[in-house]
Amino acid sequence: MSPFRMNQLKFLYVELLPIFAPMPMFLGFLSGMVARDGRDNPIELLFNVIGYTSVGVMTGLMYPISYPLLGGYVLYKNFKQIK
Repeated sequence: MSPFRMNQLKFLYVELLPIFAPMPMFLGFLSGMVARDGRDNPIELLFNVIGYTSVGVMTGLMYPISYPLLGGYVLYKNFKQIK
């Protein structure tokens, strides 16, 4: 791959990052808040919020890879349920 092409891909990644990154981060945070399962222990709530938000951050930062993989997983899972 030529350095010019690599520069174009890097530019495209940086330009699209603000569009794709905030939503999984926000959804991860909300999932952590909801996933406490009736437990009132504040440390478990903190662990859930940090854990789910971290997964959201990683999904958002690796969007060129994570979105197609997660979409493929959903399609595969639905296909398996139909059979």
